Amino acid sequence: MSDVSNTLAKPNDAKNLIKLLKQLTKESDTFTVDRSLGQISEQDEARQIMLINQTRNNIILVAKLEDTTHDVDELIGVVTIQQIDDTKCGELGVAVLKDYWNQGVGSALVEESIDWGCDYSNLENFYLVVKKDNLAAIHLYEKIGFKKSKNRFIKMDTNLKSTYEMNYQLKK
Repeated sequence: MSDVSNTLAKPNDAKNLIKLLKQLTKESDTFTVDRSLGQISEQDEARQIMLINQTRNNIILVAKLEDTTHDVDELIGVVTIQQIDDTKCGELGVAVLKDYWNQGVGSALVEESIDWGCDYSNLENFYLVVKKDNLAAIHLYEKIGFKKSKNRFIKMDTNLKSTYEMNYQLKK
């Protein structure tokens, strides 16, 4: 029996979070990860998680597949909110392992981050950048309430990608 739960990342999730991020970079090019991911230690990641958890404007939520039969938790998705400089805006990033696409995992993570933003953060809105050809993600974001605000070109690897900036106004 397996269930998925969304929870605040904790320092003891560091090893599995690094493993998840490395797998996600192999499966998709629709999000960006810090280039130093390969050099970060489990201890450094645990410290970063602890520091993030002490703020009111940044968060890491993880989707855990809880396998009660084998007493194992596997991370299958992540959403982050990172405050942009000293603004009241947070950048949202979300990614889910390919085996769990179209099962509501990403939607649940984004909705949970919005609940956090409305109830606990000092932020006023979230924004994200999505490639224009990622129609499933655009549909998901619009269904949740994000609005397209800008057309942008972003350099990914050596190519320019056409993207939308989308915004969500938090209701306090």
